[in-house]
Amino acid sequence: MIIKEAILNNFGRFQNQRISFQEGINVVYGANESGKTTLHTFLRGIFFGLPRKRGLASKTDTYTSFRPWENPAWYEGALVFQCGGKSFRLERDFSKPGSPASLYCQTDGEQLSVEDGDLEMLLGNLTESAFENTVYVGQLKSRTQEGLLGEVGEYLRKYQAGGELCVDVEKADKILRETGRQWKKKEEELLQERRNREERLQYQIRYQRQEMQSIREKLSNLEEERGAAESSLTGQEREENKSGAGQGYTFILAVLGVLFFALAVAAGMLFHPAWLVLAFLCLGAEAGLYLYTRQEKQRRQRRAREQKRQRQQEKAARIKGRKAALLESLGEKEIIAANLQEELEEQQADREELEEIRKEIDSIVLARDTLKQAAASLQSRTGKLLRQEISGVLEEITQGKYRCGGLAEDGTIFLDCRGESLRLHQVSCGTVEQVYFALRMACGGIFSREEELPVLLDETFAMYDDKRLSGALKWLSRNKTQTILFTCNRREIEALEALDIPFRLVQL
Repeated sequence: MIIKEAILNNFGRFQNQRISFQEGINVVYGANESGKTTLHTFLRGIFFGLPRKRGLASKTDTYTSFRPWENPAWYEGALVFQCGGKSFRLERDFSKPGSPASLYCQTDGEQLSVEDGDLEMLLGNLTESAFENTVYVGQLKSRTQEGLLGEVGEYLRKYQAGGELCVDVEKADKILRETGRQWKKKEEELLQERRNREERLQYQIRYQRQEMQSIREKLSNLEEERGAAESSLTGQEREENKSGAGQGYTFILAVLGVLFFALAVAAGMLFHPAWLVLAFLCLGAEAGLYLYTRQEKQRRQRRAREQKRQRQQEKAARIKGRKAALLESLGEKEIIAANLQEELEEQQADREELEEIRKEIDSIVLARDTLKQAAASLQSRTGKLLRQEISGVLEEITQGKYRCGGLAEDGTIFLDCRGESLRLHQVSCGTVEQVYFALRMACGGIFSREEELPVLLDETFAMYDDKRLSGALKWLSRNKTQTILFTCNRREIEALEALDIPFRLVQL
């Protein structure tokens, strides 16, 4: 990518101003407060926008700091650049939320879509944080922000030998981890569902068994009641038989008594006939009345016994009916209980779905372990590549004195100074600045495999001595297609002239 022209319609102190650039090194020179940092910020903002902060922080954020001095509602600009042999124009309105941008291919006359990723593709899929940590160096910000090495490592891990795109390890692990959580949740839900179902079946089985026990108790009570009724009926029949026999004996004795009395009277008539006749009549009437009364009582007793026997027989029939109903209900409940018990046993034995879920979980765990092992192996190779890239830059700008000796996972850089391992706190501030410059350029080169981006440096070499400055400028002229260097002094200009390196001077 080559930036050809920055068009600042209304941005910071600039209004209706066009600034042109060329390939190679461009030096934007001007005194303090001439707008160098404003232009530097514009070149980042035109690509990625100017995010706004909230609350009190919004008063001093980048958006507010570079808001136009005049007519602040008009806050926009454009950039003309070349990429892949074609010319593009990028416009952005900073005054609107989200800083909407429009992208136009001037070569093809085609309107492109920033929202659909066309600009991102032209930037080589470089993220804003990677841009700020590599090719875009702010004033007094040569040191990289936290997370650069991790982002570079992830970018490198996307490539196998020869640059073939492979699996995004972190993304793949995140997907596997999320999938594992979902399967684990399914397992927990299934286990809970099984527990609830088993508890429900066990409760129903206990209920049916309690009902069966209650029915058995009722049957036992009915059996006792039936036995008592049968005993009562048998006892009544025996009483009737005895009563019938007693009544027969009484009747026979009464008849014999009457006959005996009649014989006596007949004998007495021989002596007193009239009185004997009267006595006989009275006695006969009394005997007849007695017999009649006795028979009526016996008939009432028979009717009472018959009614009682009938009631007892009806009760026995009712008991028999209730017993039959209870036995039928008991049979039904035994079948229900047996079915529930069978269902419970099948439920406890059927673990196929649970086993399938656990197989999925185990396979995800295995996949994550395999991915971690592969990532660790790849990490070793990408770390070596990154060290080589940093060493290549560092050796050139330090004339072979330093090279990258190692990179720790926390971002700590170790230097190799002619066989001696050094940490950054053991070297001068100028050397530290060179190390971070080398780190940025190496990472920028890795990120720019698809499309090399311009290097934007704002007072980056302020702490360099003349020798270090010359080394950095030589490296930039040989390795970068376009560099835009912002400075407030003439050291860079004089060094470029002394080294006979062609450059374009933009004076603000």
